[in-house]
Amino acid sequence: MTDAQPPDDEPALVIHGPAGVVVGHHNVQNNYFSVLSPDPVEAAAETLGKVVLAQWRQEARLRGLHGSERIPVRWRARYPGEAGDRSPPPGAPVDGDATDLASFVETFRRLPQRRLVVLGGAGSGKTSLAVLLVIELLLRMEDRDPVPVLLPLASWRPRAEHLYTWLERQLLHEYPQLDPETVGALRRDQRVLPVLDGLDELPVAERPEALAALDSALQDGDPLVLTCRTGDFAAAARGKAVLGEAAVVEAKPLTAEEVSRYLLRTATREHEDRWRPLTDTLTGDPPCPAAEVLTVPLMLWLCRTAYRHPASGRDPGELADRERFPTAGTVESHLLDSLVPSVYPTGPPPPPLLGRKAARRWPGEDRRRDPERVSRWLRFLARHLEQRRTPDLAWWELGTTMRLVPRMLLTGLVTGVCIAVLIGPFDGITAALDGIGSAQGLGSSLVDGFVTMVVDALVNALPSAVVFALVHGIGYVFRGGALEPSRIRFRLGGAGRSAARSGPEILARAGIGLVAGLAVGPGIALLTALASALLSGHPAWLRVGLVNAPLYGFLFGLAGALAGGLMAWCEAPVAIESAPDPRDLLALNRRTLLLQWLMLAPPLGVVVGLGGRLTVEFLDSSLWGIGLVWNVADGLRFGVLTALGGGLGIALSLTAWGQWTVLARIWLPLTGHLPPAAMTFLEDAHQRGVLRKAGAVYQFRHARLQHHFARPADRPAPPVGRPSVP
Repeated sequence: MTDAQPPDDEPALVIHGPAGVVVGHHNVQNNYFSVLSPDPVEAAAETLGKVVLAQWRQEARLRGLHGSERIPVRWRARYPGEAGDRSPPPGAPVDGDATDLASFVETFRRLPQRRLVVLGGAGSGKTSLAVLLVIELLLRMEDRDPVPVLLPLASWRPRAEHLYTWLERQLLHEYPQLDPETVGALRRDQRVLPVLDGLDELPVAERPEALAALDSALQDGDPLVLTCRTGDFAAAARGKAVLGEAAVVEAKPLTAEEVSRYLLRTATREHEDRWRPLTDTLTGDPPCPAAEVLTVPLMLWLCRTAYRHPASGRDPGELADRERFPTAGTVESHLLDSLVPSVYPTGPPPPPLLGRKAARRWPGEDRRRDPERVSRWLRFLARHLEQRRTPDLAWWELGTTMRLVPRMLLTGLVTGVCIAVLIGPFDGITAALDGIGSAQGLGSSLVDGFVTMVVDALVNALPSAVVFALVHGIGYVFRGGALEPSRIRFRLGGAGRSAARSGPEILARAGIGLVAGLAVGPGIALLTALASALLSGHPAWLRVGLVNAPLYGFLFGLAGALAGGLMAWCEAPVAIESAPDPRDLLALNRRTLLLQWLMLAPPLGVVVGLGGRLTVEFLDSSLWGIGLVWNVADGLRFGVLTALGGGLGIALSLTAWGQWTVLARIWLPLTGHLPPAAMTFLEDAHQRGVLRKAGAVYQFRHARLQHHFARPADRPAPPVGRPSVP
């Protein structure tokens, strides 16, 4: 550590007359954060800088990046032929290490454009360096310097949104004390230094376009810091222009000697003896399994975190035992067991920072941050991915953790219950009001209303549950997999034919709707007749049911065919490889579903309500000697309830959002496989570094981490060679 390194404690604010001076350790002063300037843009920059500094100093403590606990990762400059097709910027190479950030930052500040690309493998410390850079730049900030702001890059879609538009939107989202006019002024005046973390978290197809868009958007003097995995950056830069006048640095592997010195330096003097057996092995036998694993910064951090407290009863020297840990894989697996307790501390969370958007919290977060529960949820997700043989964790595929038949039964059950809750009270209240209006006593009217509610709920729920369960199964088999998100796309003439549903698919969806309607309609008619016969004691109601069955079947079949065909005609699949992030895609699918319902509900209501009246007129109000009655009230009731109930059934059984709701929001939390707010849990795991984003899907930070959580608890880790960890 150098004398210029920022302190462990918060800098003190000392007032001298009209100005404030931030004084840190060893009297390192920051004269920028003074009393607010009368210039509103300058005042906004000062306020933003204070909020960002507090934010990332807090985060650095949580990540173990403060003071002597910084892992001594070294960064070397890369040159043309290694990382792109541009010449390096003039000046000294941006070399350095994490324990001497002052020199590293000073070299960065002397770059003509202050542009830097940070590369490294999984777990090499790219994000940690970005955090430390933000803190160090803020501590050394001078007048008119840009405010460094660290933002994850995963939500940017370079094909759909300009870099500056996205940047301003992210600033407004993360720091709500700013207003759009001020954010625009800060960006135009080059008062913001974007530190964009995770180019590799963009969809693969968009990474080259993102690099080209960054290069073309940056104007002379615009600063930038970008992080990316080395291989992903090289693939994206191949054939595309990389960032002009940007220095490129890459993390160098730690040596066994550096690891040994770090472990002893971060231990208290009375606890150094606990670490000696391990450190002596690292320096005396560098090829040993422990040395292979601990040269990865993340694994070194896990080792220090897991063994730092003697009260845990764990001795770090056990990692040097070749009988217990004969391979790098066994050491790695043992340390990965401590990942969840390390990144999900059981203590209370820090207070929210003023001026910054509060992070989403899943319900009962303080109670549910038990590491054992989190491990169980992550194991469930990892085993789901292993069964599907994919690294992509897609929210719309979580339902495939259940077999098809149980999933059909669950879908039918939930759909039937929802339709019963929707239709039963409606009919019950209507019956009770009719009884009161006909001078029937209040008590009798309430009893009639209750009986009608129960009977109509069962009459509509039972056939709907069976039919929508079958519809879900047919749709799954027809598609050959889980229902994927879709979007609204009007197809007029020949426009957009390649992106919309094909003619055969439209006909197939209309056919499924027709069959469903032909099954639901007669089922409702026959059950209604049976219930009426049992309640009244008149078997003649069964004849009425036999007459109503073909009439209801015709009406519901026509409505189902119309609904299925129109849904397929006006929707198009979403290009998952270039879709927005998971929550945005979920919101897009929910909006698509709402728009579809708004478009389909009126036609469905008209087909059933008006179609019933026209059919009765066509049959001269009689069929097989039974009189048919279809008045305005009947038409309105059937039209409204068909639009609501049918739309609800279609939404829950035939859409990606519906299956997410039934399974990920209801069933999986009830069975303990996921928390109730599953999407917020996934976002939280991403923020804690357990998951990474890849466009619209999540992935475990590394395949080895996925395999670790997926294996049974009693099965040892398989032997591997050189470790590969997140």
